[in-house]
Amino acid sequence: MNVHVVCGLLLLSVCDVASQTIMETLATRFETMIFTSLIKKAGLESLLNTGNYTVFAPVDAAFQTLPKQTMALLYQKENLPQMTAMIKYHIVPYTGNTHRNWTGETLNTLASKPVRMVTYPHNQVTVVNGVVLTESNLSVSNGHIYLLGSTLSPLIVDVVQSLSQDPNYSSFLTAAALSGMTSKLKEDNITVFAPHDLAFSRVGQNRTDVLFNNIRLLQELVEFHILPGVYYFNVNHNFRMTPYDGTFLNKDWLATNGVIHAINGVKHSFTFYRDVDKLIG
Repeated sequence: MNVHVVCGLLLLSVCDVASQTIMETLATRFETMIFTSLIKKAGLESLLNTGNYTVFAPVDAAFQTLPKQTMALLYQKENLPQMTAMIKYHIVPYTGNTHRNWTGETLNTLASKPVRMVTYPHNQVTVVNGVVLTESNLSVSNGHIYLLGSTLSPLIVDVVQSLSQDPNYSSFLTAAALSGMTSKLKEDNITVFAPHDLAFSRVGQNRTDVLFNNIRLLQELVEFHILPGVYYFNVNHNFRMTPYDGTFLNKDWLATNGVIHAINGVKHSFTFYRDVDKLIG
């Protein structure tokens, strides 16, 4: 086929999408049939034909990874409010700028719960709640559509609350509380490397006794585990743990104010234990 004909067909395809509404476009995509059917069941079809929105649309394969019981519940009449809220969590008011570099900003969804957006300069990948956005020519007449390989779930609790729900991180939370650093763990847009209690047991009893009786050292320790910005492991595979850090136990543990990576070692500076040992004598 003549190259000019091919280019013309491609241009026509893009123009056709641009002239369609969000709902019209989703209805023509073979890979979003489940999401489209749920939108209709939730009674949101008219909304997506008339309002201006950005839609994060999970492909059918994303729904197929959910437990069969979960999918069955979505279609039951008595669960319509929950299903509608789930669909609304994938829709945000259209900002008019779909290709910006996000630095951890949150966008409020129609479910009145936010999603967090991050773009990583090293690979130009953009994620929503840690899920990679699939870039495509889906700028439509009343907004934009991104395809997702996973469904999105609302974030419920912050870093401190998340760790508090697991007794295996009590030492780290105690260190933060004693040093007055709990507020740092509640700041927005952070990545926290949370040491398991076993990590502290490997430090040694003498060092632990000194550490938990010295506010300055505790502050330094806790601060060393907090990184400004939200860095998801599934996008930043170049995370490397030094011998001082241990290894990952739980990656991409999402919280309302960032992300947690649980580790089995204690992160510290090269001179940290030298200062601790001086106090031991």
